[in-house]
Amino acid sequence: MDSNTPHIITDLNLQIRFVSQAAAELLNKKKFTGLNLKELFEVESITDDLSIGSNQSHRFILDRHNCQDGYCFLLQEQKNNTEHLDFLVDAISSSSIGIWRYNIETRMIYLSDISKRILGINPNIKLTWRKLLSLVHCDDRALFPLFFENHVQFGVPLQFEFRLKLSGQQSWFGLKGSCINKSSGQWINGTIQDCTVEKTTVIALNDADESKQLAIEAGKIGTWRATKSGNQWLWKWDMLANTIFKLSPEDIGDLNKWVELLHPEDKPRVQAALEDSLRTGVEFKQHYRSILKSGEVIYVFAQGRVGKNYKGEYCRIDGVCVDQTEIHTTQLALKKLNSELETRVNDRTAELHNTLQKAEQANRIKSEFLSMISHELRTPLNGIIGALDLLSHSPLSSEPKDLVETASTSANHLITILNDLLDLNKIEAGKLELETVKFNLSTVISNLVNTFSATAKEKGIELNIFETPADSLILKGDESRFLQILLNILSNAVKFTHCDSVPIKKINVEMHINKLNIYQSEISVSVSDTGVGMSSDTIQKLFTPFTQAEKSTTRKFGGTGLGLSICGKLIDLMGGKICVESKLGVGSKFTVTAPFWLELTENEIEDKSPLNCYIVGKLSDKNQHILTLLQSAFHTNIVNLENKQIISSVDVSHNVVLTNDLDMFLDHIEILCAINKVIVYSDRSLVELIALSAPFLAVFANQPITLKLLEKQINAQQKDQLLIEDFSLDFDSDDSIEASVSEEDSPQTAEYDIHDILLVEDNPFNQKLIKSQLAKLGLSCDVANNGAEGFNFWHSGTYKLILTDCHMPKVDGYEMTKQIRTEEAKTDQPPVPIIAVTGAVMQGERDLCSSIGMNDFLCKPIRLNDIKSIMERWYEHST
Repeated sequence: MDSNTPHIITDLNLQIRFVSQAAAELLNKKKFTGLNLKELFEVESITDDLSIGSNQSHRFILDRHNCQDGYCFLLQEQKNNTEHLDFLVDAISSSSIGIWRYNIETRMIYLSDISKRILGINPNIKLTWRKLLSLVHCDDRALFPLFFENHVQFGVPLQFEFRLKLSGQQSWFGLKGSCINKSSGQWINGTIQDCTVEKTTVIALNDADESKQLAIEAGKIGTWRATKSGNQWLWKWDMLANTIFKLSPEDIGDLNKWVELLHPEDKPRVQAALEDSLRTGVEFKQHYRSILKSGEVIYVFAQGRVGKNYKGEYCRIDGVCVDQTEIHTTQLALKKLNSELETRVNDRTAELHNTLQKAEQANRIKSEFLSMISHELRTPLNGIIGALDLLSHSPLSSEPKDLVETASTSANHLITILNDLLDLNKIEAGKLELETVKFNLSTVISNLVNTFSATAKEKGIELNIFETPADSLILKGDESRFLQILLNILSNAVKFTHCDSVPIKKINVEMHINKLNIYQSEISVSVSDTGVGMSSDTIQKLFTPFTQAEKSTTRKFGGTGLGLSICGKLIDLMGGKICVESKLGVGSKFTVTAPFWLELTENEIEDKSPLNCYIVGKLSDKNQHILTLLQSAFHTNIVNLENKQIISSVDVSHNVVLTNDLDMFLDHIEILCAINKVIVYSDRSLVELIALSAPFLAVFANQPITLKLLEKQINAQQKDQLLIEDFSLDFDSDDSIEASVSEEDSPQTAEYDIHDILLVEDNPFNQKLIKSQLAKLGLSCDVANNGAEGFNFWHSGTYKLILTDCHMPKVDGYEMTKQIRTEEAKTDQPPVPIIAVTGAVMQGERDLCSSIGMNDFLCKPIRLNDIKSIMERWYEHST
């Protein structure tokens, strides 16, 4: 190229390789080698081959041409219209409008840097027409040749929108251009702009409008509007609204046509509401009827809102109308159906009310009958049981004694049946309340085992008790009801294990404690037996009243079938559960689980007494359990006796031997003779043999035994009073009674003939029974037949104790107690102990007795031991 032409040659990276003489003079600079073109000029590209640059306050047009291994830039100083060109460049840059041009003949395309940035294309990439089309969305690619050809051939404006997919995102662009004929060929110049936001908004609006239209058509909702022009309102509604009123297309916008169809009764109201809305702007909202040209009546709901112009004047109203004829028809049908149903429900309710009243009356009659029959049966039974109890304490020969025992057992069984019936009735009536008292679990387990140990031994049943030591654990709950459940289950185990078809008769009772938190513990007691067992079908109905395993169960084993039903209901009230596992011919296992509150007050920890435990031979499981109980109750020193080794020199008063090896025990007899007051525990099969071999030692079976019984036996042995209870009035055993009561000690010749006890009882049999029982204890009493007589007796006499029945004619025991306590308060007398003599004492009855001032309870049937305990607690005999 001529050196007189200002030009600069660079490599592909725009590094300057050569500057012509004319260019050097134009730029007034000598050193160019090594500089970058963009550093020499502040380049602002318009197209790929045309740029604007500035150097030393001079502006130049740079026209780029390709050359070998680089570019050749022709320089032309821009002297005129520089401000206009600057404005053009700044406007294009700030408006984010890209510039492009396309040669129709060569199909070459040029994009400005702004265009490439808008399209997301790298500025250094040289773009071809084919490559640009490959970036266009496949659905929009056909727009380019279509619009370009129509523009060139037919002059159709070149303006359309297309999509590009770049970086996984879809963007919209607007393209505009026009064809220009130049000497270098036919060109299309134009602009490109990102319109993604606008296009997305338009698409969303179109979708919303389409959705609205579809919803309106689906709901059969017509739209209507009116605009105010001067003083006139121009009306318009859509075809759907026109269809609702069955009008012709030419009727659209004619308000009179719509008014003519209004029902005569609704027309004044609807027209007035519409005029009021147009005048005041209040919302139009009306339900009305229209009579179509066919005579059909339709039900319509219409609603519209009024809009204002910029002056605040009401100028338009837009609304909808909905055909509710079908809904109205359905509502009428529903109303009719509801009326019919209401009539039927009222009739059914009245019928159910009558049935409920009859059921309540029947239940009330049942409760009254049970209460009455209980009272009527208890009265003779109390006399029978009390008389038999007194008779059993008299010296009798063997045969009469057996008859008395049989009669007493039968009478007690009748009392149990009565109690079960009353309990079930109270539970079903929702009147059974649980009491909350402090109790010791070891005492409960001991009472449970003591009740059945003699019966189990008599029937040849091996009864084993495995107790988790918890002597210091004080629980709070209904002790008597929990014991009632356990007694019932253990009673059933004994009943169904004592059978000729059961070869091995064995019952295990296991107790565990699970501490739930600092406030509660869960007690689990399982009773497993080797009895007759049950099928799965029987287990399912086991807790149903009056249900037993077989129809012949009552005949074979006895019972009413109420026990487990009551247990199930009681355990539900306590928040626990009863789980049953059983197999026919194998046995059953009942597990009772119940939560109890814990006594949080700290109890004084008693010092444990020291105890030597001598182990002879290998410990059996039962002896290991005895050792566990010993360690919980005593400070236990364990001594193994092997090869006659020297006994520990610790001198203590409690000594226990655990053995299950007879030969090894005989080898250590001489050593055991040197120990003071020894108790030996062994398996039941070895007790008699050990007792014969060592008659100087106390020998007991290691089962059944509880912690309480173990402590009692050890403490009694230490006092040389083993098996002898130290009570002032002891009638617990027949032998002691026979020894202490002779024919001279009859009621008529009692040691004390002081009548300082008052008995208030209306039944002659109970009067005679209690007088006889008191006479056995060497006590005498006065008798009043009702509460009125009892108050008079007390008022005129001096009594240390009053025994009173609660339910009597005229004045009952409750009212008499109130009168006595009131009189005592007036005269500052010390309160006399008043003992309630009543049937099964429930929590509600206990609360009533306590609230009116009674001190204690004596439950019928009254036995000698029961009345003896009351006397020991409340009666002080004058000396």
